[in-house]
Amino acid sequence: MTIQIPVRMPTFMRVELTVGGHPDLDRAIELPAHSPRGWIVEAYRLSLGLEPHENSDHDGIDHCHHEEAYAYPWPSVPGSDEIPGLPHEPAVLIRTIDTPPIGTPWLSVSSLSDASDPPATGPSSGWLTGQAPFREDDVNRELLRRHGVVQPYFDDSDLWFVDPRLPMPSPIATLAALVTPARRLALLAHIDETDLLRTAAPDLREAESALVPLTRLLDMLGADGMEQDAEKGWIPMAEIGRLVHSLGWDATAAEARERGDRLVSFARRAKLIRRFRGKVVMTALARKVRVPSPLTLDRLAAMIMATESGWHDFRSTRVQAEEAIALLAIADGSAVHLDGLPDLVIEGSRALVESDVRVELDDGESPWARPARSRAAGVGGEIAAQLGLLSAADAHGFVTPAMREVARLALVSGFARHHYA
Repeated sequence: MTIQIPVRMPTFMRVELTVGGHPDLDRAIELPAHSPRGWIVEAYRLSLGLEPHENSDHDGIDHCHHEEAYAYPWPSVPGSDEIPGLPHEPAVLIRTIDTPPIGTPWLSVSSLSDASDPPATGPSSGWLTGQAPFREDDVNRELLRRHGVVQPYFDDSDLWFVDPRLPMPSPIATLAALVTPARRLALLAHIDETDLLRTAAPDLREAESALVPLTRLLDMLGADGMEQDAEKGWIPMAEIGRLVHSLGWDATAAEARERGDRLVSFARRAKLIRRFRGKVVMTALARKVRVPSPLTLDRLAAMIMATESGWHDFRSTRVQAEEAIALLAIADGSAVHLDGLPDLVIEGSRALVESDVRVELDDGESPWARPARSRAAGVGGEIAAQLGLLSAADAHGFVTPAMREVARLALVSGFARHHYA
């Protein structure tokens, strides 16, 4: 076994608080880096003989774990006005220090004054009402009771991820997180068997074949563009019909129209075409993309996966996992033709962990089962339609090597979905 969670020591800082003209109020507080600012207030007030919190109702022992400090990162070094609750307005200086020895107080305070004798005080008013003098060991023992001691901690950051090799975020990582434990083990083995995480080896022939539909569309527009359709404002339907026919993607009239519309919509969403002075013209990005290069398939993967919401994906993680199932079926060769993709997604979605309450009906089905199958089929159909835009001429829907590589790149890439330029 090669798995071992590393043991680390926390980083510490020293906060020096000085009050001009009052060396007896100057303190140095040592505590973990990125600790809550309230800890500084607590240690400083206790060192002055005050209750640790301004609110007298909060005077018991804080039940705080020593790792709490890592949950409050500071965006910047705070000034005195940014540490509410201090009884004075000291100047604040923060510096990094070596971690104190194991077993010393997690939060400690000391005096910055060089005076060997404590400042003179008036007659004692009694322990019930008088202000306690600063005795370093007593104060630090109180802080120890409240916060514990310096100790190493386990860096369990790897436990947040299914497998540290899977890129985060990515569709394949989402899928691995949502399947059942036994299916997750099988999936991780399948990822290795199919070499899904391999380094991309660009093939210009595959890139050129994947670009054929887009190249035909851009060639149809030409350098001068095409007059906008008077009704829809984009490419006239007659021209779209001729484009589909030239690609050999003819089927029924409705299917041909849908394929043509999807190709044009894809080009619009990918910012390859735009409207300009009454014409539909290609963009500068289109001129770059249409020339096969080592980055072509990466760009196509990002374009295929782009959503209307840009940087943000507001869909549920289950829908994202079902999308990953569809991409995996194409990337690993399970899907030979895109028509069979919805069924493969339905089959794969059975491996996902169910988080909703299942109510069994008389026929043994959950009331959510049929809608879930319908949604999974819809996700598979959407991915099929998107990848179908890379189909070869005269072979719409047949999965090509270029499609498989684009699906693989979309599956394992952590790129922002629309940031492909």
